[in-house]
Amino acid sequence: MTKFGGVDGIVKVKHNRGLPTRITLPMFRTSALAFLLCVASFAGNSSNALAIDQSEKHSGPAVMVHFDYYRTDYATLRKLEARLGEAIRRAMVGELSESELHLDGNDGYLYMYGPDPDRLYDVARPILRANRLTANAEVTKWRGTHTETVLLSPGKADLPSSGAKIGP
Repeated sequence: MTKFGGVDGIVKVKHNRGLPTRITLPMFRTSALAFLLCVASFAGNSSNALAIDQSEKHSGPAVMVHFDYYRTDYATLRKLEARLGEAIRRAMVGELSESELHLDGNDGYLYMYGPDPDRLYDVARPILRANRLTANAEVTKWRGTHTETVLLSPGKADLPSSGAKIGP
């Protein structure tokens, strides 16, 4: 290794193999940064691929429950969500997703995802019928582009909704 003079009293050390140290260090930092960005890019792509796989699995809800909701019903809704989530998980038919509540009025929605909307609904139906919030709810089941909408009716068979759409 040899030393040579620099400007303003800075001593640069020249290695026999390459560039002066003051130049090598920034290049190393740049290379390390490029490497880390490359690794992060691959990690980001794999998580995006995972998200795409999950969204392809569940491109939309398999079952949607539309019910009357008022702000005073919040605690009742949380208990209903806990019961539904546990029943769906135990039956291994899908999952309960987020609920949608319209704070300006009377609408609430429960979204359930799973590969078979009929099995998912069969698990959820007794719980929905037994709860005062959803006892008279409108339930929509999706099968690809086909939908079927029924009205829950306590103690009776499900009734087709007046807005029921069966088919594409």
